[in-house]
Amino acid sequence: MKKAPVILSLALAIPVGLFLLQHYFYHSSGLQPTGFTVDENVLYMSYAHQYLDQPHAELFYSNPFDGNPSSPVIYFQPVTIFFAALMKAGADPGLTLSLFGLLMTIACIYTGILLLKTIAGREGNLGWLSLLFTWGGGLTAAAGLATWLFLPDHTWYSGLNAIYTADPANGWWGLNWGRNLFIPLEAYYHFLFLLNVYFVVKQRWVAAAAAAIFLSISHPFTGIEYLLIINGWLFIEKLLLKNKNIPYSFWISILLITAFHLLYYLVYLNQFPEHRKLFEQYSASWTYSLWVAVPAYSLVLLLSVIAVKLNKKFPLLSAPQQRLFLCWALISFLLSKHEWFIPARQPLHFTRGYTWAGLFLLALPVLVFLFNRWKHRYRTIVLAALITVLLNDNILWTINLLRKKEETEWEGHLTNPTREVLHFLAGNCTPADLLTGNATLVNYLANVYSPANAWISHPYNTPDIPARKSVLDRFLSTGKLPVEWKDRRVLLIVDKNENSPEIHAGILEKRILFENSRYRIITP
Repeated sequence: MKKAPVILSLALAIPVGLFLLQHYFYHSSGLQPTGFTVDENVLYMSYAHQYLDQPHAELFYSNPFDGNPSSPVIYFQPVTIFFAALMKAGADPGLTLSLFGLLMTIACIYTGILLLKTIAGREGNLGWLSLLFTWGGGLTAAAGLATWLFLPDHTWYSGLNAIYTADPANGWWGLNWGRNLFIPLEAYYHFLFLLNVYFVVKQRWVAAAAAAIFLSISHPFTGIEYLLIINGWLFIEKLLLKNKNIPYSFWISILLITAFHLLYYLVYLNQFPEHRKLFEQYSASWTYSLWVAVPAYSLVLLLSVIAVKLNKKFPLLSAPQQRLFLCWALISFLLSKHEWFIPARQPLHFTRGYTWAGLFLLALPVLVFLFNRWKHRYRTIVLAALITVLLNDNILWTINLLRKKEETEWEGHLTNPTREVLHFLAGNCTPADLLTGNATLVNYLANVYSPANAWISHPYNTPDIPARKSVLDRFLSTGKLPVEWKDRRVLLIVDKNENSPEIHAGILEKRILFENSRYRIITP
């Protein structure tokens, strides 16, 4: 491992490192950081905790948000076992995930540098190309600022918030590549994706097949996205162009992995009623409009078009790797808009910077030319403008992220009363115990910090929430335990700060197991 790429990787990972420091040290004195820098991060450590709650060793785990310790043990991701082992050794869940995310960020950037070096060769200006690939973006911030100019009473502070106007979920869906590195598990998935592409470009077919298997069992969305891209490329290379450098054995292995992926995620898991309910909830129409796609991808698309137009100077689409990048960009975009063809299955999950990255790599010959071979008196001005425009999205987004001082409680920052109730649950519960009540935050985090199961927890991973809410409301109004809770110890957690339906007097007269300034735990 050469020092230069490693040092460059560490330097390019600085924004993510600053984000972690901001999370741990820039908050009000009444809050304590958990290490969960994004609320969805809680999911993955909840999965890992399932291994700690099992009566005996299992390769698979059950859905921790089912609320039932007898939920089928049918899920598996390799990293979940790794997290479980660290938690078993006493590691803090949030800190574990944050440090893992930072390491995966560095690994992802390093793999990207190796890929760029392989494609660009010696003439590539590796430092600038790596910076632009890692932290380049589009015109989403500019589009947001343009709308802000027409708003009344605009100030610089509100202007920075306006950059989210054309960026779904305040930019957290990561329409450009580097944005996803702020999310630990996405940094991991993006590393695996790039590693697969790197092995293919280097023609290391056995390693590429092995990496494809690992990616498939690591994530359903990223796995199928990569497999469809690589299958599309292999169809062109082997059937249309008769590329003899690619062995048929590699394509056969990719087809088998694709078949396994579809059978596991679409057939096997859906044999279980509990998962079918989740699958129905996953089928959400989370999408984005072309008015968002245009500013997000227009810059790299323009560079790609220029590269195609200059085909005489650059052997662009005559090279297999360039055809791979074209398939990458096109197929990932169509997946992100698959509601055009089939019922929506969270199309936004297929954005995550993949379309942007495919277009960037497709346009790489033009960037190499501009940085190294273009001799023009305005070269410095053009390059400075191009670099500034490409980095604009992530510079403004990161500034906006780091300037925010956390003042309110959420999954990433907890008050002492919430910490106390989670500590109580950790030491006084078993997997057979059922948590319920109006303490939404506690019911979600309890899956990480305790063995207990919550009746209602994550909004998409808890099956049939409307029906469960009806059961809970009926219990609170009548005081009669539902048949669904039979033979289980029920822990009713009351958050005094939250509005909730009237609780039957008979419930409140039951034994109080725990109480502090904010929470009360009653066992009916």
